[in-house]
Amino acid sequence: MKKPVLLIVMACFFFNLKHPFAQESNTYSTSSETTQSAKVSLKSGNMPRAGKYKTWDIGLHGGLCIPNTDITSNDLSAGSFGNEIGYGLNLTKFLSHSFAFQGQFFRGKISGDEESGSNGVFNFETEIDYSLSLHALYQLGNVSFLKRNPNLAIYGYAGAGIMRFNPRVFRDGSSSSSNWYVQEGRRDSTMDYSNSTEIVYPIGVGVKYRIAKPLSLTIEYSLRLTNTDKLDGWYRLLSERDNFSYVNLGISYHLGRKEKPIEWVNPMQSIYADLYDMKDRVDMLSGDADKDGVADIFDREPDTPEGVKVYGDGTSVDTDGDGVPDWKDVEPFSPKGAQVDASGRELDADGDGIPDSRDIEPNTPKGTLVNSQGVTIPTGPATQRGGASSILAANGYLPSIFFDINSAVIDKKYDETLANIALVMKSNPDVKFEVIGNCDSRASSDYNIKLGKRRAEAVKNHLVKKYNIDASRLSITSLGKNDPITKDHPMNRRVDFKVAE
Repeated sequence: MKKPVLLIVMACFFFNLKHPFAQESNTYSTSSETTQSAKVSLKSGNMPRAGKYKTWDIGLHGGLCIPNTDITSNDLSAGSFGNEIGYGLNLTKFLSHSFAFQGQFFRGKISGDEESGSNGVFNFETEIDYSLSLHALYQLGNVSFLKRNPNLAIYGYAGAGIMRFNPRVFRDGSSSSSNWYVQEGRRDSTMDYSNSTEIVYPIGVGVKYRIAKPLSLTIEYSLRLTNTDKLDGWYRLLSERDNFSYVNLGISYHLGRKEKPIEWVNPMQSIYADLYDMKDRVDMLSGDADKDGVADIFDREPDTPEGVKVYGDGTSVDTDGDGVPDWKDVEPFSPKGAQVDASGRELDADGDGIPDSRDIEPNTPKGTLVNSQGVTIPTGPATQRGGASSILAANGYLPSIFFDINSAVIDKKYDETLANIALVMKSNPDVKFEVIGNCDSRASSDYNIKLGKRRAEAVKNHLVKKYNIDASRLSITSLGKNDPITKDHPMNRRVDFKVAE
């Protein structure tokens, strides 16, 4: 029985020495673990080693001794209970989260009665002066897949030591005792067995429960095997060894200045931390909070609105390079270097509808009709001699209105532009304009002619209904896709104004 147990213990011992908790050569991405089961903190560092934890325990225990001897009947009445008590002290050194060496000091008493022999009925009481033993201990239960920090563990141990004991044999209930070795069916021996010292082999199992950071409770059963038949002072034929059991309750205190005892560290925590760290890294590489198609780790603008077009670095597309992203830019195709306001609209100091970047006369009076370069178009008596042809000759110009693909709905961002157009028309009541609808090339000619007409009508209706412009001053024309000004589709989806003849 002893050899298989010792082989199992030694196998566990060598396994733990090979894989104690974390090898020095391994690296890991966590260096701090919280003591609360609900939290895990992951930082870059090394795997935790035994030196980071409390590895020493000291414990007290006490309980009941049950003999397995030739004289085995026990009297557990209140009067004799004191003859069955044991107590002791443990000092434990953990080499890993599960393997430890334990030194134990033990004292106690065992007793038995009602054994008949040729010389009468015998009882015995044995005082165990001391037992000193060294155990190899293996603890289970701190390996948990459900709890990061378990508080319940099962352990087992086996070891060897010495035990000094002093048995006394009582005959026929007499209070007088003998230290002579008694043999069944024979006369008393002349051998004095008092103060005997023998080898003892403790084997035990127990349950440990953590009640506080430094304290744990234990309940344990151990079997104390000996190589002697002297424990009860009685020799029975064919029986050569006396043993006894020890059932006890104990409390242990974790020594040291470290925060956590190693025996309550779940080795699965390292695996959990590894998985969390890998998940964080994957999330960091693949996470895309703004859903723009650029991972957050590479995204220079991680909070762009959903659906906004971005460059490879996650910054919003800015087609004209004016510093205002297209999704905010009311004029996304302003000339390079042009000064714009916060909405991306080119600055127009005199409000004539011609941006300052193209305005030759940037200080024309408000409401003045100008050409495409911002030059004033003469109106009134001087131009009436030539009629509308003279105005055409002056290249009359008003800003264009742009549309989304396949749409004839005016974007609200052009309200200010249309207000300026209305102001120019009211300042020049004798001038009529042609409203010309245009489209990009992505449809048939017939469809684009109709779409261009709807766009021109939308602009005319806006000016008539909102600014009370006389409808007779605005004529509708659609060029469809026949008058592109660039290869860029957005610039061709527009409505232009032209002074009518």
